Amino acid sequence: MNRISMGIVTCAMLFVSGCALNRDVNSLDQRITQLEMENQILKKSQGTSETGLRDMYAGQRAESDALKEEIRNINGRLDETDHRLQMATESMAASLKNTETALNHFSQTASENQSRILRVEKFVGFEPGGEPGVEAKVSAPAEPKMSEEELYKVSKQAYDRTDYETARQGFVKFLEIYPKSDQADNARFWIGEIYFNEGWHQKAILEYQEVIEKYPKSNKAAGAYLKQGLAFEKLGEKANALLVLRMLIEKFPNSSEAGIARQKVSQIE
Repeated sequence: MNRISMGIVTCAMLFVSGCALNRDVNSLDQRITQLEMENQILKKSQGTSETGLRDMYAGQRAESDALKEEIRNINGRLDETDHRLQMATESMAASLKNTETALNHFSQTASENQSRILRVEKFVGFEPGGEPGVEAKVSAPAEPKMSEEELYKVSKQAYDRTDYETARQGFVKFLEIYPKSDQADNARFWIGEIYFNEGWHQKAILEYQEVIEKYPKSNKAAGAYLKQGLAFEKLGEKANALLVLRMLIEKFPNSSEAGIARQKVSQIE
């Protein structure tokens, strides 16, 4: 139960308690009034002895005093209840205000981020839209709007600032326009890294496999083996993870990736 719900429940309980106390006070007031009327009747009565009247009057006075004391106690409790109700109301109002402020800030931030993404997409020439985690469909223009170097640089910068959706679309577009580029293996590897960082390990495995098959002599090949093995481990497929990591050690025994793979194999086995 959140703070707002707890505040509402508390106010309701305090309100019910206050109503019950008010009923008690009204009942006591009625009793005092009745005692005072009985006292007047007794004073006017001629058939009762003076001593008896004094005794009856004293008893009624004592009961009246006790009732008045109880009323004072109840009034004190009512004051305390009113104070607690006021404090609970103020607390709930503060919580509502804080919630409203947080929502307004979130809405503003989301709007600013959306505007920034649209500006980048427009600059690079991407089609807007696309579901997060899924490659967006991009149209290959007749003439590239950015050079090979510029498009790769913009996409890598987006990756470095963890703007993965913009980076993914940029690298996909790069491979469509410049499939034979010297940076094609890097672009494919970064697409795999994006999927890995987002938790799409199955898609990451496929992208790493593209690097392994199409660019076996690439400087990213050893990294592709390593990350593919780690992706299999993330999926709980330890046998496949060990197979890939051992292939890495065999093909690139002196690489830094092979050193990491050896440690990983010892941990998995």
